Amino acid sequence: MSEYQYYEFLAVDRPLNPSEMQELRSLSTRAEITATQFTNTYHWGSFGGSPSKMMEKYFDAHVYVANWGTSNLMLRFPRGVLDEGLLSAYCTDDPMSFWSTDEHIIISWLCDTEPEGLWVEGKGWMSQLIQVRDELEKGDYRALYIGWLLAISTGLPDEDATEPPVPPGLASPTAAQQSLIEFLELDEDLVTAAAEVSEPLSPRTDQMEDMRAWIDQLQEDEMRQMLLQLLSGKPGHVQRELRRGYNQFLQQLKASDTEYVERTGRTVQELFELVEEARLKRLEREELALQRKIAEEERKRREYLAGLAKQFPEIWKKVEGFAEEKTGPAYERAVELLVDLHDAYTQAGHDEEFKTRFSNFASNRNRQSALFRRMREAGLLV
Repeated sequence: MSEYQYYEFLAVDRPLNPSEMQELRSLSTRAEITATQFTNTYHWGSFGGSPSKMMEKYFDAHVYVANWGTSNLMLRFPRGVLDEGLLSAYCTDDPMSFWSTDEHIIISWLCDTEPEGLWVEGKGWMSQLIQVRDELEKGDYRALYIGWLLAISTGLPDEDATEPPVPPGLASPTAAQQSLIEFLELDEDLVTAAAEVSEPLSPRTDQMEDMRAWIDQLQEDEMRQMLLQLLSGKPGHVQRELRRGYNQFLQQLKASDTEYVERTGRTVQELFELVEEARLKRLEREELALQRKIAEEERKRREYLAGLAKQFPEIWKKVEGFAEEKTGPAYERAVELLVDLHDAYTQAGHDEEFKTRFSNFASNRNRQSALFRRMREAGLLV
């Protein structure tokens, strides 16, 4: 198997300037570099740059995929947007970790497993995962809990460790969160078991209403200062302050919302015991669904055969016509119709009639070895 490594970086909060793009070009002569993106694929050799350093200096998101089973998502946030104390509750250093710079926090989700079957290419993952960043900025911490589940699935922390707060809505992840589960190759049964104590999402859905309520409580001096900073060319600082204040406001709303609950308290061992129960329930659901599917297919087959029984002469003419064409595809179609005729005669209780008609048909085609071979393979001839 040839080597495959995919690197993609994305700038979200601000575009790269020409000087930064030139600096990145010095790291790779083959990479595709724009003001917002850096992409490179390696089939031999390796990238000489440091993804973590690039995230600290240039980019807000990074996706890495290698065909030996390693996948990595990194997301960068302005300091103050996320609660670092809460981050510490979810991050275990490896494979879920975060670190800080003077201006940013970078979170990393790292999956390092033995590949099973075909590996998945890296292109396309960024567009599926980038929304996780926006969700975290808005105070949705389900992606952090998903990272903690990844950690315990690899043996960290130990079985006596207690889980961090279980965020609401874990049983109904967003499209981006579901993509993260798939990107990390996380056991769906583990997610299901963990979600058993996760409360439904708060009914508060009017984000604009929350924003207006927060703005209404701002002091006039605060707003004036923010406007001055915007006019003086400091949009990044203003954005960080706005996000920090708004997220603190949302946390206060959650704390006062009697329907918002973050459950915690189960040990890792207890979670894995629940996984087995979830797996058995899933297998039972899948078996029931399969039985229903088979029953439905059998019902449709009976209806089809009953309709076929009303036009036996016309179907025999079609079989004869396909046999006369003397081509492989025509023989295949003739045999398909013969199988249907056999089942339709049997369902109607006229087995002997089919045997007679089929015998006459076969006796007239005894030189067509390709047709006979197909009829034998279909079980029409002994």
